[in-house]
Amino acid sequence: MDTILPIAPFVLCPLLLTALCIPPIKRLAQALDLVDHPTSAAHKSHAQPTPYGGALAIALGLSIGLFLCVPLLIVELPSMLGSTDRVWTLSAAWLAGEFLIQSVVLTSFLGCGMGLFCIGLIDDWRSLSPLTRFVGQLAFIALLIYTQPLFRLDLLPGMPLLNALLSIVWIGAMSNAFNFLDNMDGLSAGIGAICLVFLGFAALLAGEPGVAVVCLMCFGACCGFLLYNLPPASIFMGDAGSLFIGYTISAIAAYLSQTYSEMHIQPALRWGPLLLIAIPVYDFVSVNFLRIKRGQAPWVGDKNHISHRLVRLGLSRRSAVLCIYLATALSGLPSLLSAQPTGQTLWLWCTPIGLCLLALADTYWYRPPESQ
Repeated sequence: MDTILPIAPFVLCPLLLTALCIPPIKRLAQALDLVDHPTSAAHKSHAQPTPYGGALAIALGLSIGLFLCVPLLIVELPSMLGSTDRVWTLSAAWLAGEFLIQSVVLTSFLGCGMGLFCIGLIDDWRSLSPLTRFVGQLAFIALLIYTQPLFRLDLLPGMPLLNALLSIVWIGAMSNAFNFLDNMDGLSAGIGAICLVFLGFAALLAGEPGVAVVCLMCFGACCGFLLYNLPPASIFMGDAGSLFIGYTISAIAAYLSQTYSEMHIQPALRWGPLLLIAIPVYDFVSVNFLRIKRGQAPWVGDKNHISHRLVRLGLSRRSAVLCIYLATALSGLPSLLSAQPTGQTLWLWCTPIGLCLLALADTYWYRPPESQ
């Protein structure tokens, strides 16, 4: 219990804050006509107009949790110490302090994420052109990579410029990958929550407790949102939420990849944090391949995502979402096993081998949408 209790405040605080923010935000979204209408695009799958705004609740829960509740943990927890909970409260206070030590770097990182959040929010409300949206995303991602080199990938030793460009491509692609995955109730936020909790533990194993706090609090905020977004969803997070979650996960994965690379334990471990996002990568690559094969622009939505393909095989929407949750957890587990002090890097091969088997099965049982 002493290993779980210290992280509980960092999960429960944003979870409760996000859940409490959603009812008034739903009313505000309805008043502002910040609503996703099912007739707005051919690939929409919901039947009733549903308010956006879940992203705003996630942002509020995360921001209030990080910049108000975390400092209070350091001040208040020592006075709450007792004979039975001394160890875990001291550990929780230590985690909060470690976040504050890294707050300059992490605040810059979150600030650039808020830029993507605002681009997505404007797009949800008034619809931006794909080019405007894409250029805006790249601008904020490039700003992060330029000002905070810690978030650069280190996959090409001795080539800092190429690593920087590769980092921009990685974060930009994965931000949009989570946006692509936001096609069924609970899917993108649920996958994001699984990736975030895995990244949180990976950060703790890498000696990055401040980064772990951000991951755990973002995980809590996603869980608070999922209380209203699981089927049948009463609110959506829209592009604002999916872009922010995808940005957060991919940027932290790049940060941890560099951390593992600098630790010089096993060079292969640098791939571990990136493999935690294997399922979003697979969906992004496969759906773009199918769109290009059909002569369709990659940014034009359709019903060829892995979730849609599972439904066409006979699964219900809820079962398809749960199946992808399970695949996300199974694909991320080998990375954590390899990062353990007694772990073996051979575990890392499980994820790419599993993706190859998934691709073979997906190709064999693939059924095109009825409209094709």
